[in-house]
Amino acid sequence: MTQGSPSTCVITGAASGLGLEAARQLAAKGRRIIGIGRSPAECRGAAEILRRAVARPEACFIPADLSSVGGVRRAAAQVRKTLGAGRLDRLIHGAEAFAGRRVGTEDGLELQFATNYLAAFLLTCELFGALIRPPESRVIVVSSGSHRGVEMAWADPMLRRRYGALRAYRQSKLALVLFVLELNRRVRHRFPVRAMAVETGPAAAISGGGAFAGPGLSGADAAASIVRLTTEPLSAIAGDYWRLGRPASPSLYARRPDVAQRLWDLSERLCGVDFL
Repeated sequence: MTQGSPSTCVITGAASGLGLEAARQLAAKGRRIIGIGRSPAECRGAAEILRRAVARPEACFIPADLSSVGGVRRAAAQVRKTLGAGRLDRLIHGAEAFAGRRVGTEDGLELQFATNYLAAFLLTCELFGALIRPPESRVIVVSSGSHRGVEMAWADPMLRRRYGALRAYRQSKLALVLFVLELNRRVRHRFPVRAMAVETGPAAAISGGGAFAGPGLSGADAAASIVRLTTEPLSAIAGDYWRLGRPASPSLYARRPDVAQRLWDLSERLCGVDFL
């Protein structure tokens, strides 16, 4: 992209729910959107919604199965092809899955861990070369207050023996916070990248295509938390963790560097990468 071109935002989970609303708000602000959705039909529908809501949006959508390592890699390849030699200003991880029973992925992983967390880790790794080009690039993940009060199930991280839907969901959201804090530790003084996690609101409910607002919090308000971290100058954004538009503290467990290092090592092994 040449100087003066609109900043480019890659958004996962962008074809429905919170991700689509964030894409709409960012497109309305003149941002270029590369959305990733679950299916071609959802992506076509999302593109049509943006065309109706925003005058001449610069947006495209890529269908991908983010529950598989191969699916994430193929999505990353499509994003790189779309970017060309351009830069990636914002990478927003909003995709998530929720499964009432344990579902194994094609890689033998637990579905929520793979989709909600590991896809974010691997996609960031795959697109890191484009992320370090702009001066204030950002990685933004949608976490949840449910990460508090839970620890990583190191003896059985894929929950093969004792699966619980909420337990798996909470572990995946904890993993995202650990990832954000560890990424910031690793890039500090090395690369112009900043990562942050955001809770969009306590009323957020869970759907197959991502979080959506429940009673008391509109979808527009929930997405605005993401948009603010995407668009405001970094000088106005203090802290790595945000809740309801304000800096907050994640759990004490999420702030443990030894736990984050262990998760990073596990993630590299599962993805077959050496990231930072």
